[in-house]
This record gives sequence, structure tokens and C-alpha cells, in this order.
Amino acid sequence: MASVYDLILRRLVQGHPEQLLLLLFGSNAPRLVRAVDSSLPQSERRADALLIVEARGERFAVEVELQAQPEAGFARRLLDYAVRAHLREGLPVLPVALYLLPEAEGAPPPYTFDCVGRRVLSFDFQVVRLWEVDFSLPALQAPALLALSVMEQTAGPERAAWAEARLRREPGLSEEERLDLLVVLGSLAARRFGPRWLSQSLRSVMLDSPFWDEAAAEVRIKERVKDRTRTLLTFASTRGMVLPPEAEQRLVELGADVLEQLIKQAFAAPDDAAAALLKAVAPRGH
Repeated sequence: MASVYDLILRRLVQGHPEQLLLLLFGSNAPRLVRAVDSSLPQSERRADALLIVEARGERFAVEVELQAQPEAGFARRLLDYAVRAHLREGLPVLPVALYLLPEAEGAPPPYTFDCVGRRVLSFDFQVVRLWEVDFSLPALQAPALLALSVMEQTAGPERAAWAEARLRREPGLSEEERLDLLVVLGSLAARRFGPRWLSQSLRSVMLDSPFWDEAAAEVRIKERVKDRTRTLLTFASTRGMVLPPEAEQRLVELGADVLEQLIKQAFAAPDDAAAALLKAVAPRGH
């Protein structure tokens, strides 16, 4: 089931498709033809946004997934969505991964796999990193993008106050949209700068939102993952195991429950645990 935060973000991008296209493509954004149903055939899955667009005489679908946290198998899920969207719409599909936070970014494209020495699949997708977007561009001053601008690399805590002031006086927003955007703003600003930088009014909005409890639970889960990752790295070090540079990131992507099982295995069957650990952190294709 999607989290409250995921639903708010999904509602944000689905409700403002033209502004989403500007965020993804800048001044060369394709022309929006229509936003279509984001549910995918023969699946309970739902894309974050699915837009039919046109550029240079070519019509195609843009399938967007927003990522605010690491996800093992994200590229496989994006592949699944792209294929299902292509089958339903009968159009070429451009998949886009929109990373809200640096720690959410997974392995870079392409996603590939081989079989008996043959490259069977090479799946490419576009990557947009929110912290690399230049929100000073006039095209990106749209109200629906203000909350996201606090993640810009050059933004300071004052950006949150500026964005909040603009959102509160923006006449084109419904009260529901305004509240959604303020929740996103408060969440991202708290993650980027710390909760103390939130205004009292924005803090009140956050406390009244179901997302607040969800965010607190997410912090606890992240701490569990961090502690278990450190434990497994210590286990590997004491056994003299040589792990790849990306081992820590791959362990984080496994999640707290899988890491807990590996730790239990390390106590019960250290040799088996060492083999499982090496397999879990091995680079793709190995």
C-alpha cells in the first residue's frame, strides 16, 4: 500500500502535468497531449504519472516514478511499468526516475542482464536529480514546483520560508492542493535543513498531517537499517572479507528485515552468512 507521502507526491505530479514536464525536460519539454490513467494493465501497480506527449512530430508516453528512499529492484519495477504502459498505449515509452533525495538514487542506467554469455536486455531510462535542477529558471517558478525547490543544491534554509510565503498567498491553488504542497515542503525542508528551520505555522501543518507519524516511523526504520548495516560490515571486516565499494549502499537497499536475517545467520552459521553477504553485495552481472 502506498504511504501518505507517496500519495501526496503522486497527486502533486498528476495534478500538474505541464509543470512536471518542465521539471523533467526544461525549456525543451514536449507538448502535453493528455494525462492518462496511471494504472497499468494486468497489475495492481500504479505509476506515479503517465503522460502522453509530443515532440518534433513524435508522440510518446512519459512514465515517471518519484523516489524519496532507496528501493531494491527499482530498475526492474521501472522496466515492468514501461512495458505495461507500452502494451496499453501502443506508443514508445520514455521512463524517467525522479530522485528527490541523493540517498534515494540507485544504480545508474542501463539495467541489463545476460544469459549464457548473451546480452538479453539493456533497459535505459532518464534520470532527473532534484538537487541538480536550477529552480531559478522562469519556467520552473510554477506554484506546484515551489515545495520541491528546497532540494536545489544551492538552496539554503531561507528557501523554505520563501516557498512557504508564496504558497500561502498563491490564489490559483485549492486549499487541498495548498495543504499537500505545504506538507511536501515541510517534509523536504526538515530532511534537508533539520526540523528547527520550519516556521511555527509550517510545523503546525506537519503535526496535523498523517505524514508526521509516518515520517517518524521512517526515521526509526532508517536507524535500524543503519545499525544492522554497520553490524554486517563489522562481521565482514573481522572475517577478512573484501567487499566491493558499493557494499554499504547495497546493504541499505536490502531493508531492515533482510539485514536482521543475515545477522541471525551470522551467529548461527557464519560461513553460510559470509557467502550470503558476498552474494547480496556483489556487483550486477556477477
